[in-house]
Amino acid sequence: MIVYQGFEHIDKLENPVVAIGSFDGVHLGHCRILRYLCDTARLCGGQSVVVTFDPHPQLLVNPDSDFFAINPLDKNLSLIAEQGVDVAVVVPFTQSFSELSYTEFIENHIIGMLHAKTLVMGPNHALGHNREGDRAKIEALCRQHHVSVVDIPEFMMNNAQVHSSTIRKLIQKKEFSKVDELLGYHWESKIQY
Repeated sequence: MIVYQGFEHIDKLENPVVAIGSFDGVHLGHCRILRYLCDTARLCGGQSVVVTFDPHPQLLVNPDSDFFAINPLDKNLSLIAEQGVDVAVVVPFTQSFSELSYTEFIENHIIGMLHAKTLVMGPNHALGHNREGDRAKIEALCRQHHVSVVDIPEFMMNNAQVHSSTIRKLIQKKEFSKVDELLGYHWESKIQY
């Protein structure tokens, strides 16, 4: 997997199929999105591209919360690469970047710089300042720019949704066997909870 730091120096990509997200923990729900991403890219003869952020947006937006990252960035990138993704773009998540609207982000970066042809999205996806760009708004904007959107159904395990926030709560409760079950691998951290 090729990793780019930011959008500025990306080589021309072939028919990019893009998934956007923090992908913190790269849990089983994320893996499902990444499989759809790679399969869709293969079907349309394109490259699979993950756009992710460093630091995790919550660390900047809510610095006083008890939020913590499940994995460091290098671990998440390694797990993303294991899923067969071609390219990862790591966006420096700064205060000014956090103030971009979803339209600015999609139009200027995802379409303008990456030249995305397809966007792969999970059901709870939202982005832009104050997460104003929900799935319906993003889909409408993409249609205007002739970018296809592939919707992925919610990943369920034992009749429950798999989310990074759920995994964080389990880590805090020290329920590590459940953490491993939702991640799909053994989680290790030097942080004490």
